[in-house]
Amino acid sequence: MFRDFVGKNAASLVWHCFGWRFMGNWTGMLTNVDATLMQGRVHGLALRHRLMHNWREGRLMLTTIVLFMLLYMVVAFALVNKGMIFVHRLPLIGPVLTERILFLLFFFFFVMLILSNAAITGIGLFRRQETGWMLSLPVPHASVVMWKTVEGMLLSSWGLLLLSAPILAGFGEAFDAGPAFYVVSVPAILCLIAVASNVSTWLLLLVIRFYRPWWLKVAVVVLVVLVGMIVFQMRDARSTRLVSGDVAANANQILRHTQICAHPLLPSSWVAETVIAAGRSLTGKVVFYNLILLSYASAAWVLTSWLAGKLFYPTWNRSLRRAEQKRKRNDDHAGHRSSGWLDWVGDRLGWDRATRALLAKDGYTFIREPMQWGQCALIFGLLLLYTSNLRHLGYNYRDSLWSAVISYLNLTVCCLAMSTLTTRFVFPQFSLEGQRLWILGLAPFSLKKVLNQKLVTNLVASTPLTVLLVAVSSYSLDLPMHRALFFIALIMMLTVGLNVLSLSLGVLLPNFKETNSAKIVSGFGGTLCLVLSFFYIVLGVTMAIYPTYRERTGESRKTPTMEQFYEWEFTAIGMVAALTVVVAGIPYFFALQRTKRLAKLGNL
Repeated sequence: MFRDFVGKNAASLVWHCFGWRFMGNWTGMLTNVDATLMQGRVHGLALRHRLMHNWREGRLMLTTIVLFMLLYMVVAFALVNKGMIFVHRLPLIGPVLTERILFLLFFFFFVMLILSNAAITGIGLFRRQETGWMLSLPVPHASVVMWKTVEGMLLSSWGLLLLSAPILAGFGEAFDAGPAFYVVSVPAILCLIAVASNVSTWLLLLVIRFYRPWWLKVAVVVLVVLVGMIVFQMRDARSTRLVSGDVAANANQILRHTQICAHPLLPSSWVAETVIAAGRSLTGKVVFYNLILLSYASAAWVLTSWLAGKLFYPTWNRSLRRAEQKRKRNDDHAGHRSSGWLDWVGDRLGWDRATRALLAKDGYTFIREPMQWGQCALIFGLLLLYTSNLRHLGYNYRDSLWSAVISYLNLTVCCLAMSTLTTRFVFPQFSLEGQRLWILGLAPFSLKKVLNQKLVTNLVASTPLTVLLVAVSSYSLDLPMHRALFFIALIMMLTVGLNVLSLSLGVLLPNFKETNSAKIVSGFGGTLCLVLSFFYIVLGVTMAIYPTYRERTGESRKTPTMEQFYEWEFTAIGMVAALTVVVAGIPYFFALQRTKRLAKLGNL
């Protein structure tokens, strides 16, 4: 019945989505599709001129970024290919694990797309003056939402496509699939991107339109309850107890926690089914799931257009009214802020008024952006749950080899999460000063002091979080004190290096004309920052493996003494420290020189 329904309605949904343009031309009216395409042509011309300008002015940088991307895709394909072939060839459970990995992969891609699109589209619709200018033009209001949805989809999806291309190729090699595997899988992924973009727009319009202050309290209570349930379930010893010798029972025990990712009503599940069917050359199943995804993607655009026409204009007015009310409250209480906790801390630490003002500005900016602290809380919350339950993964964590492997993998995961956050939030900080940077240039303190203040603030905010994650994971694995201190020292140095590198590149490659931090990160500078951070982490973790490498490949093959192990650990810390000085210190030196000469004020 479900297949018949999809087959009968697929064509009609496509017609309703794309047929409006022809109907609008026949009636002489400017339809949503016409207005959206008009905005797309304007932004496309602007993008083309910007790319041509970047190519003329920075060919070396553009070539370097392209080469880094190609290198990443080659390395990622090699790693994924070997890993998936190993998993797929496991006796009995290999194909089952391969399929479940696909479901998990596309489920998390779907969730990440919804979050990233909501952030980009929300800033574009409700935080920029361009929206007011567009609403004054003789175009349908829904077309503004439609274009911002398309824009957010393009900005957030290219990174996903870049990440998923080598992964999809690795799965294709594991399935021994031909070129048709990629031909039929790409449309499914594109439809998933479209559905996620539209879902994020629906949530954005509904939440902003009907938001009430008590919603936040209810959301906090629900979140605490859910976290408590997850922690209780993961702490339950019965849920992680494996049966010796029973492979099928153990596989079911492990995979039952991921059943939600394979729910048949999720679009991500349909994409996974398409990829699996394409790998097994099941043509009928591939066509069926591609039609389902095409139908829902088409219906999603229709529903977005309808919701935008009904809700966007009153929602936009409501957001302006809230912003004005908040501004009035801030003006009323502006005289009372000087007696807050910031002044109390500043008096103890000897801060001057300029430092307090800069800290207050950055602090209020961060607090007023729920997308920023919300993403940080989500990432670090998930990592904290993960690190606190390392001993329940089913491995023999008391074995020295497994303990070392899990410790270094945990260090890598924490560093990768930190690199994502520093690229997303630290890199655009200097660019977000924007056209108002000349005010700081006229202030009675230098831009060098502004840069140093931003660096100290980021380090004070991020270092305790990463140290907490590593400390909790070390406690979960029952590491000796010297090993725990070793990993804490490593994560502190790597956190400093990632923050300094991101902030320095943000000064050297700024974009003062853009007010959307997500768009700043999506540019060439943000991509270069992410790539350099990745290679810095790879080199740092490789150097950190030195003590374990010496222990496992020693000439005598005997257990080393504690003095020898201490010497190896100090050597590894010294190598990572030297790498941090080179990778982060050199860009920071040039960034200070740029701010000292006020060279960037000439670009405003």
